[in-house]
Amino acid sequence: MLSSQKRQSTRINQSQCLSFAVLLFLVPLCLWGKAVLQSNAQSAQPAAPSSDSIKFEQAFAVLASEKEDPHRLYPAFYSYVIWPHAVVEKGKVFCAFQNSKGRPVVMTYDSARKNWEGPVRASEAGLHNDAHGNPAIAIDGEGRLHVFYGCHGGPMRHTRSVKPYDIGAWEEQPPPTPRATYPQIIRMADGALYLFYRAGGHMEPWSLRVSRDHGRSWSEAERVIEMRLEPRDPLAAAYCDFFPGSDGKTIHCVWNHKDDNAARVTAEKPHPWRPLKYPGLHEAVYRYNIYYMRRDPDGVWRNAAGEVIPTPISKAAADAKCLVFDSGDEFANPIALAVDRQNRMYVKFRVGVTDWTKGYDDPKAVLVPLRTKYARFEAGQWQIRNAPPPDWPEDAASALRAPGEPAYGDTGWGRWFIGCTRRALAPDTGSAVYLYNEKSGFAARSGGPAFVE
Repeated sequence: MLSSQKRQSTRINQSQCLSFAVLLFLVPLCLWGKAVLQSNAQSAQPAAPSSDSIKFEQAFAVLASEKEDPHRLYPAFYSYVIWPHAVVEKGKVFCAFQNSKGRPVVMTYDSARKNWEGPVRASEAGLHNDAHGNPAIAIDGEGRLHVFYGCHGGPMRHTRSVKPYDIGAWEEQPPPTPRATYPQIIRMADGALYLFYRAGGHMEPWSLRVSRDHGRSWSEAERVIEMRLEPRDPLAAAYCDFFPGSDGKTIHCVWNHKDDNAARVTAEKPHPWRPLKYPGLHEAVYRYNIYYMRRDPDGVWRNAAGEVIPTPISKAAADAKCLVFDSGDEFANPIALAVDRQNRMYVKFRVGVTDWTKGYDDPKAVLVPLRTKYARFEAGQWQIRNAPPPDWPEDAASALRAPGEPAYGDTGWGRWFIGCTRRALAPDTGSAVYLYNEKSGFAARSGGPAFVE
């Protein structure tokens, strides 16, 4: 049961409530966050705080405690491959995250009244001990809220608010797809809902389904990225970000190559197509290169230079036409994205060799220290820098610094960013969730964060 007043909650045995999958994603993804900018202005804003500096009183919700080990806190959500976790319309910010049982929870912040509503569970279903089930949220053209959640290779769950702009009551909807992981939902300018997801396990294609009737029905799946096709490699996968362009008609995509061959290498079984410089690490960390393409308003996918990219795109085609950065033997992960008002794309990513499944405090986990890089397509090619140059728009640069991922939608009250911590901010608490506005700062909750069990 949810409680906004009590701090006491039943401790749940860690071995029962946490799968190792939670650990795999919480450390790199909750910490890093993702910032996507839908910019309407070029004015400079005050510097945003870092996600590591968040204080307890700045959070609006805190999960029930799990274990003192900060690297194993059950995450409220993680950025990068499931999002958005907040949408804005009519001056309200609708936020979605999961409780420590993996069930979707929704809260609303009223920008004018400066108060919070909720928490409310949108469903009693969930993946329980698997953080892959955390929710993405959208608002359809009729004002009803949609939450997509609870899938790790199986049917994607979908629940919808009974009334427009009201989180009080929810009704379950049929699964939009029978096999899925990582829902990413975007409402386009024409009201269509674009639902991206991975169609099952690691190597399955990243796919798209579209609803033009406010989520009541969905199109057949369109395969977008399938790295295993060419060269033929049954263990080639990808992790993808799909996010809206500033025109409301374009969809951008940034991804990396996940090599599932790497963790299977032994002295007797070498890598099938490359010398593996860093064997013996956890399978989750073997992610290479940064790629980019976009879906234009005509429905055609193109690279940054405007060349048509047939889909589903393979690794060979991605290397030839969509490569932003070749990481070589090191690992590469996008950590922040921005799209300015000219619909130009900016990528912030990290390169290095870190077995982050061991935790950053383990000196054996870091083999090559992480370095942060910034990329923008200029003069016909991707330019890679160690810091944003002075000529980048300040709104783009500030989005890359924001402490969390963006809330999609109206920016009339300033841009909103939502994030969660990978550490406890107070005794007997778990992961905390916060909402930050570039103009007004943190949207704190009167009486302190809501405690979510």
